[in-house]
Amino acid sequence: MAEQGNVLARIVERKRADVAERERRTPLASLRASAPPTSRSLRRALSAPGARFVLECKKASPSEGLIRPDFDPHAVAAAYYGVADAVSVLTDEPFFQGSFEILQAVRAVVDVPILCKDFVVTPYQVIEARANGADAILLMLSVLDDATALLCLGAAEALGMDCLVEVHDEAELERALALPAPVIGINNRDLKTLKVDLAVSERLAPRVPRDRIVIAESGVESRAHVERLAPSVDGFLVGTSLMRSPDIADAARALVTGRVKICGLTRPGDAREAERLGARFGGLVFAETSPRRVTREQAEIVVATAAGLPFVGVFLNQSVDFVADTARAIGLRAVQLHGDEDAAFIEALRRALPEGCEVWKAVPMAPSGEAAGAAGAAGAGDDGAGAEVERSADRLVFDTRTAEARGGTGRTFAWSAIDGHPARARSLLAGGLNPDNIAAARRVGTWGLDVASGVERAPGEKCADLLVRLFDSARGPSRHDRDPAAPADRASP
Repeated sequence: MAEQGNVLARIVERKRADVAERERRTPLASLRASAPPTSRSLRRALSAPGARFVLECKKASPSEGLIRPDFDPHAVAAAYYGVADAVSVLTDEPFFQGSFEILQAVRAVVDVPILCKDFVVTPYQVIEARANGADAILLMLSVLDDATALLCLGAAEALGMDCLVEVHDEAELERALALPAPVIGINNRDLKTLKVDLAVSERLAPRVPRDRIVIAESGVESRAHVERLAPSVDGFLVGTSLMRSPDIADAARALVTGRVKICGLTRPGDAREAERLGARFGGLVFAETSPRRVTREQAEIVVATAAGLPFVGVFLNQSVDFVADTARAIGLRAVQLHGDEDAAFIEALRRALPEGCEVWKAVPMAPSGEAAGAAGAAGAGDDGAGAEVERSADRLVFDTRTAEARGGTGRTFAWSAIDGHPARARSLLAGGLNPDNIAAARRVGTWGLDVASGVERAPGEKCADLLVRLFDSARGPSRHDRDPAAPADRASP
């Protein structure tokens, strides 16, 4: 880890020397020939409804040292599929162990804009970044004077590139607002001391006109941080907290949309769309009485078309052998039990399941407006046997039960009924979730969210428009979504 002091000054001094040597080896005229214009727009990607996210590919940093020893840029980029609106790649080598080779590796995996994140000191680096596959570039006003910043902005515009113009204090913000800079990043980290303070974004963002896009950078490590800053900004650049996570795909989804399971998938196209939009799990229903039931053969086809999406199988009072055999044949990540399975059944099933396959247990909840006990809905852990079952399962699924159905009812229950439940943080919330209530459902505080009928035209037939709305809503509103007077199209010229 770097010593305290003016870290930025040391980085910039080294950068000027390195760039001068690169420019000597590859003259600007030669570089331009390998830098065609890009058509991927960072500005457009960050203008969509809801909070938007630039997720970072970073191996190390001066403040953290080595962040991810098993760093694999292909795997990181694949983990961000569906939730990253853009991917930021560190290309500084001496201080961040980055490179253009890493940027090129990410480019081979993703189809979203790639932001080259480096310490730009000359327009040469803008053209160099484009020649290596970048669609946008970071310009730090703590590094650049106004004249050089204008030259860099002009070089980027000529190549169709967007610039994320970064500021840290009021003086830098005033300079940024005087520049033709549609996308402004507010860095919560003081690069002279490496200290982080989220209040920097809260202090500066309200000063940015509504025709600009504002991105909060540094220090965003949890959904609570996103909720705190979202009223002030349009999006977030997040790196270190994700790169430290053992499961980057899971951490990215928990941060951006929540861990959403789209259940009752019966068609390959629906599974692909759920994966594309950032679903954490797909759900396959094997319960014989369900209108969303699939056979093993149908399930295999669905799974094959969404290879990056983990699947959960839903079962109802079926034998240990059937559940375990299906889990093994399909490669299920978890089995979800919706019947009268007791703790003894769960333990027997656990012994029969393939290694790594979890057991989830549905907890029946009375529909909103009905008392617990209605239609067999007992409420969470309200008796000794129920508590034992809940302890036996890896995760619980709080779901509405009616006289007609044990799931997929399209009805909510009173979410306050699980306030204080000891398993809430490892459970999923289900029952009537849809694009209109998904953001509120996220705030209940469960580990994940289970959605079925709320994104359907008919049982088992998902609606693409509803899926898009669901995941946009799950991101939560940005400052423009909260302000009805804001410009409707931030990406317009």
